[in-house]
Amino acid sequence: MPLTPPRNRAGTRSRPNPRFANILNSRGSVSGYGKAFTGRMIGRVRSKYGLKSRFERLRTKGMLTREEMARRLGISTKQVTAWRAAGLLRGHLCNEKDEYLYEDPGSEPPRKAKGVRLSKRLRFENVSQRPSEVQCEA
Repeated sequence: MPLTPPRNRAGTRSRPNPRFANILNSRGSVSGYGKAFTGRMIGRVRSKYGLKSRFERLRTKGMLTREEMARRLGISTKQVTAWRAAGLLRGHLCNEKDEYLYEDPGSEPPRKAKGVRLSKRLRFENVSQRPSEVQCEA
């Protein structure tokens, strides 16, 4: 299972650091120099201390990308997104580009049900779409 973050349309790696900087700033945290955090500062801290990205942490927990989930269930990637929005799949936001990683549905995955509305097939309550986590490894 590769641990590389997904590439965006420009071909560069996704960078969730600005979101974490915003979380820290909203909590009133400041750097050692008394300045507000920036995405670049968070990136340097992660790099210096070898902290894993949210994407990497979720992947090591066995989460699947949208493409992997689509292959596993035999559906299109658009259906994976629709099923997550409808509560049939549990997805976790992993970056600023609204890309999700999905929990393995286990031995009883949802199946296609022609003629049955997605709203009638709810499996999970909505998972937080905007987690306010900041990694702290001691």
